[in-house]
Amino acid sequence: MNAHEETIGPTPGSAKARQSALARVGRVLEEDGTVVVVVAAFAATLITHLRTALAADGWMALLSGRVVAQHGLPSHDTLTIWAHGRTWVDQQWLAQLALYGLDRLGGLSLVMLVHALLVTLGLAGAAVLARRLGGSARSVTWTALPVLVAYWPGAAVMRPQSFAYPLFVAVLWLLLDDLSLHSRRVYFVLPLLVLWANLHGSVIVGAALVAGYALVEIAGSLWSKPRTVHLRSIVLLVAPWLCMLASPYATSLPHYYRTIFSSSFGSYVTEWAPTTLTLVHAPVYLLALGGLWLLGRTRRTASAFEQLAFVGLSLLALDAVRNAVWLALFALVVLPRLMDTLRSPAVEPKSINRLLAIAMLVGVALATVIVAFKPASWFTKEQYPAAAENIAATAAGTNERIFANESYADWLVFEHPQLAGRIAYDSRFELLTSRQLRSVVEFRNRVNGWRSTIGGYSVLVLDEVEDHQPIKALLRAGEARVLARRGPVVVLQLR
Repeated sequence: MNAHEETIGPTPGSAKARQSALARVGRVLEEDGTVVVVVAAFAATLITHLRTALAADGWMALLSGRVVAQHGLPSHDTLTIWAHGRTWVDQQWLAQLALYGLDRLGGLSLVMLVHALLVTLGLAGAAVLARRLGGSARSVTWTALPVLVAYWPGAAVMRPQSFAYPLFVAVLWLLLDDLSLHSRRVYFVLPLLVLWANLHGSVIVGAALVAGYALVEIAGSLWSKPRTVHLRSIVLLVAPWLCMLASPYATSLPHYYRTIFSSSFGSYVTEWAPTTLTLVHAPVYLLALGGLWLLGRTRRTASAFEQLAFVGLSLLALDAVRNAVWLALFALVVLPRLMDTLRSPAVEPKSINRLLAIAMLVGVALATVIVAFKPASWFTKEQYPAAAENIAATAAGTNERIFANESYADWLVFEHPQLAGRIAYDSRFELLTSRQLRSVVEFRNRVNGWRSTIGGYSVLVLDEVEDHQPIKALLRAGEARVLARRGPVVVLQLR
């Protein structure tokens, strides 16, 4: 070999780097194997249940994303009859555009898998942060069990909120790191909030966390001597609310948020209703009450910010079902290290942990590959059968109007764009008046002149369970005939 010849193959340095990386991965699987198993089991379950994860909010996101892609940012509603011409503040336009772009790129399978990835990243990020803060692997695992059950109902459904879970954990990570570091890195929460403000309205939770952190800092500064309030505390107190307005809809957002949070959606939408003490919601109460008890027992371990945030997120979770996800993620981050103050960390069975973790990760990979090759019909055929959709569109003819359950309105318009402007209403309840919302409930429960709600509509697309009473009454009176019954969808034509 002469001086100009080169050795073919990996260099010793790269081989050592690979061995070092494999060794680090092996240590993680041994020491955090139970955490990996729990998170991977959640991911595998989520992926295999993606066929039921596409609901009204998902269709609304895809439909709105198409509107943005084809016509630019909307300002007034053109999709429904009841809200036609009303101001439409499409606050989550960026998430919708991204979901529609994913659909165009790889179909529903790509959309749903990205949703699963975002949801799992939120959970995995919370678990990693819990370990970073000192929680043992076993305590993180035990805390994760009620967390998974509380997190599932809100997180399992594909919608723009899926983008918010990793952002919530990222903001929390920067704030909790800053408790010990006190560095300028904490300012990265601001661009994260700007991004979040264009993805989903839950940015208000992130802004409140940052402002709450600043308030605790200011209170601490005023309590100590000398009483000096630092500029960064003022910035972190004020800037988050300005970040919420960093949107094409900046001037309209204050009214939008006021409408959303002062509305009576809880009377009409289950997710907006208070969390009641039932078997389904028991994990939320367990996390809230158990967490408060732990904070009381170990109040010197948790910072004032963590205590304040936990109380606030607990109240938020009890106020509305949809808010349980934020308490679940926060509890997974904070509670494990508090548990460790009351019990000795267990010795991890390293070899078993490694085997179980590898097996679960392989299972996640297999589930992902299988779902990636599923046709679009796999995600829709149970809740949104094509036959019912086509019959509804055909029955509507060229100019007939459709009264559809909010679960099906956006689905119909997304699949049949010619139905835009001919559907009574859809899942964007913020565009409806209180009287219109009330009329939906009256129709569903057959009270107060419920038949007048469907006056002028020739085709009804209803839900077998939610709309059972009016379906039964209309058929019994001979006022309608069944065009199709497919899954939960019932298509009626009024006589």
